[in-house]
Amino acid sequence: MNHSHFNMQTNDLISSLKQAYRLKSIPRTGWIQSGIPALNVESIAAHSFGMSILILYLRPQLLQANINIERCLNMAIIHDLAESVVGDITPLDQISIADKYSAESAAFQDIIGGVDGGQHFKKVWDEFEAGHTPESLVVKRMDKLDMLIQAYIYEKAHTINLDSFWVGMDDFFKDTESEPIYNYIRQNRFETEGNNK
Repeated sequence: MNHSHFNMQTNDLISSLKQAYRLKSIPRTGWIQSGIPALNVESIAAHSFGMSILILYLRPQLLQANINIERCLNMAIIHDLAESVVGDITPLDQISIADKYSAESAAFQDIIGGVDGGQHFKKVWDEFEAGHTPESLVVKRMDKLDMLIQAYIYEKAHTINLDSFWVGMDDFFKDTESEPIYNYIRQNRFETEGNNK
């Protein structure tokens, strides 16, 4: 075994992991911009967890549609990895889609560039960003569905109206595995917890 190579790889791996772990403490900006107290806001990593758990909850329906669950989970876990460098950019930041993509692509490459198998991460991220495969479309739905479930929870917890998050979402979930969940939370947004069990 080449210990020098092993040590270099381990150093690169730890550096990459340290950067990725920042997602555990970076809050999701959109919630703060909407008036949720910063201390109560989920982290970017929590959002990725939410997407991943949704994929597992919806696994039977996804398998029935011949969706590759492992690829979906890979995408869900790493889709926001670049935000550990560039932050959680929202439409209110008025950064163009092209500039956002360029910044995130460069950041992603910096994070995984020295890691063995790092190009697998980049391939998965590129697939998610392109949104052309059935799996990437599922993960994009989970991205929105997790956001809306969190909005549903925050609206109840903070007695706040988060209408802007719900605009234009009906067609996004129509005739998909996520439609029953979406319809339920949309229809019960302002029901009290006692009436919503």
